[in-house]
Amino acid sequence: MADFFISRTGADKDWALWISQELEAAGYTTFLQDRDFRPGDSFVARMQEGAECDCTILVMSPDYWKAVFTQPEWQAAFSGKRLLPILVKRCEVPTLLKHYVHIALVDKRRDEARQTLIEGVKRERRNHRVEFPGESGDPKVSIAKLPTVNPLLIGREAELKKLDEAWGDPKTNLVSIMAFGGVGKTSLAINWWHRNQAPGAKRILGWSFYSQGAAEDRQASAEPFLDHALREWFGVTDPPKDSWARGEKLAELIRRERTLLILDGLEPIQFPPGPQVGHFKDPGMEALLRELSAHNPGLCVCTSRLPLTDLDGPGILEIDLDNLTPDAGAEYLKILGVQGPEDELQKASENFNSHALALTLLGNLLVKRYKGDIYKRDTIPTVLAEHKQGAHARRVLRQYEALFKSKPELEVLRILGLFDRPADRGALKILRKLSASAWAEALENLKDARLIEYEDLDGPLDCHPLIREHFAAEYRASKPKQFRAAQAQLYEYYSKLAPHRPDTLEEMTPLFYAVYHGCQAGKHVEILHGIYQDRILRGNEYFPVKKLGVFGVNLSLLANFFVAPWSAPERSLSAADQSWVTGQAAFALRALGRLREAVEPMRAAVEARLSQEAWENAAISLSNLSELRLTLGDVHEAIDAARRSVEAADKNGDEFRRLVNRTTLADALHQSRDPSSASALFQEAEKMQSEWRPDYPILHSVRGYRFCDLLLALGESEEVLRRAMQTIEIARRNKWLLDIALDHLSLGRAHSPGSAQAAGELDAAVDGLRTAGTLHHLPRGLLARAAHFRHTHEWDKAQHDLDEVRVLATRCGMRLHLTDYHLEQARLLIDQQRRPEAKPHYDAAKKLVEETGYHRRDAELLQIAGDLG
Repeated sequence: MADFFISRTGADKDWALWISQELEAAGYTTFLQDRDFRPGDSFVARMQEGAECDCTILVMSPDYWKAVFTQPEWQAAFSGKRLLPILVKRCEVPTLLKHYVHIALVDKRRDEARQTLIEGVKRERRNHRVEFPGESGDPKVSIAKLPTVNPLLIGREAELKKLDEAWGDPKTNLVSIMAFGGVGKTSLAINWWHRNQAPGAKRILGWSFYSQGAAEDRQASAEPFLDHALREWFGVTDPPKDSWARGEKLAELIRRERTLLILDGLEPIQFPPGPQVGHFKDPGMEALLRELSAHNPGLCVCTSRLPLTDLDGPGILEIDLDNLTPDAGAEYLKILGVQGPEDELQKASENFNSHALALTLLGNLLVKRYKGDIYKRDTIPTVLAEHKQGAHARRVLRQYEALFKSKPELEVLRILGLFDRPADRGALKILRKLSASAWAEALENLKDARLIEYEDLDGPLDCHPLIREHFAAEYRASKPKQFRAAQAQLYEYYSKLAPHRPDTLEEMTPLFYAVYHGCQAGKHVEILHGIYQDRILRGNEYFPVKKLGVFGVNLSLLANFFVAPWSAPERSLSAADQSWVTGQAAFALRALGRLREAVEPMRAAVEARLSQEAWENAAISLSNLSELRLTLGDVHEAIDAARRSVEAADKNGDEFRRLVNRTTLADALHQSRDPSSASALFQEAEKMQSEWRPDYPILHSVRGYRFCDLLLALGESEEVLRRAMQTIEIARRNKWLLDIALDHLSLGRAHSPGSAQAAGELDAAVDGLRTAGTLHHLPRGLLARAAHFRHTHEWDKAQHDLDEVRVLATRCGMRLHLTDYHLEQARLLIDQQRRPEAKPHYDAAKKLVEETGYHRRDAELLQIAGDLG
């Protein structure tokens, strides 16, 4: 490795050669393009080799800062290396470099310049590196989770300018960079930060969701990011269990100081193309980005293949990144070392749709195999019927398959295809069969071809997600037995890394990897029982959900047991296991607010259990289906499922299940305006409860809340106070988070509207519902508290709670809660003497009541109609 890499523009070539000669004569070693590059060398690979030198000399002049391809050379050196600016002509120096000691050779005679140069270099070597203010500990920087990108950025000057302006504009809170895979959105975001350095930022946090897999049907989760950011980054020892609350909490912490947040590759945690395209699967990520897009003293930069459908507002800058222009593509090919007439280079760029990754792969392939001859591109077959995103990149990758056939390079690429994330050091160690020298040579060749990224021969390896996806499919198709055997090795490795039953999300991560690799190896039955149920769920403890509140992570694990989420479970599982994983997926989907998605797997679980005459499980599934249908606003379907749940429970004969399912039916009947039938069923269930458990003679838990809800509708507030004060003690003794929250809600609704007692109970209810992490219950608390704020004329607080209900109910399709939102919004506006604005909400509520069968609200509609006149 040389002492100095010399970065210069062509106009200053003579100065660069002179500096190199003088330093070599003084005993130093230098790396210079004009002398050390050979015909056929990969420009990118050689530039990366230069960037690894001990120090980068910047030969600075006006021409240097005008050149497109010089800035990336010194920006690449910013990560922990030294810079030595040498002025050879007068020019404006960027602010970041003004904090470095300069050597100025401007207007000096050669002898004088030689002495200044050597003395300056000696001084620089003694001082090692001059750090600029804030570099040591301020800002706090964490970018380890971001991928390494090529410092060369071609044809993106306009987008870089937009990002610069966004950082300096207090009205811009979030930037969304959208493009297909391989177009260069990640490179743009990260290179912009390398160049801009976010002056004034107190914190810089980067995270790539590609580490969880980039395929659009992957059921990745944002929860590991939220957990890491809260616990490790901000030191929150006990983050909220509710996903939405975690996102809000993180946004609150981020906004305390000016922060640059880079979130790369969001599409694994978004819905793929379809009815919900671009919506976030995790409520926590939606909450975080909604909050930051509305108010953010710093900037959040997001990249994705999909639109950020959940976000809107004036604080968002959208950058739809297109492929390069043919001119820029031709220039890029030249930089990579491809040779030929300008018009042929432009045609080549057009042939490959000017797709950045495709051109990178093409250029390096031509240089490596055909000495850079542009005409040899015709040897690469056309895309034909290939319609996948990144088709032109895959076209070149197939040529690399042929080039590396039976060579160590293909073995390395296939190893990377085993992972849905970067390959870590320990896992690579058990998979490597190559000698140290063969491994090193293969890695060097692959890095030279821009196929992989690494910093240490024995360290982790990464590659672009399209490359990983391509060679995963190639390996699985060409060597299926070897593919499964290698996945089995990884399963064994990761299953031994974690404690038998870990207590934290971080400790559990190796087990999550074990589930993925074990299922890829075809060991679904062993993984389901031995890893997922025993070590992760801890039997009936459901540890990740009940203790950690990570419903999204749990769902991503369940996805491994499906051929097609959530309708086709893995066929090697028994019928009972298939219905179990289907029911668990439905439960997780419901908890995440993905209610419509939950219907089909829940219905499938019901039918499977009925066909097996597994009456207890069928009764549970039918009860869950009824609750789900009710939340979605399918009241008649909810009543039907509840009746069937009672029949299945009676066939099973379990007293607990019999009484619970009667309360499910009673609740559905109550919502359809049949209070007498509902009351009779609640009383019957309570009689069964007192006979079954004399120590708990009244209905409690969710079933107790349902009964209290009916009693409040009948005007029995004192009876509700009596009941809820007893049942909350039962819930506290057992530490039932949801039940405690619902009892607080019953008490808050039973106290006089606007009273201090109601305020305290309702605050506790909302906080408790967030902590419990069951999203479909949260609107109940928010609606009740909004009504309380309306009575106390705290209009802004009432509106804030109602806005959250609207977002939750709309996004999750909770039509009964949406109806209640419109009713309470109308009341709030009427109380503020804003009747014209209230009328559309009344109309919306009336329409929803008719559509859903939610006739419990008929009397309230009549009252509001009277108030509207």
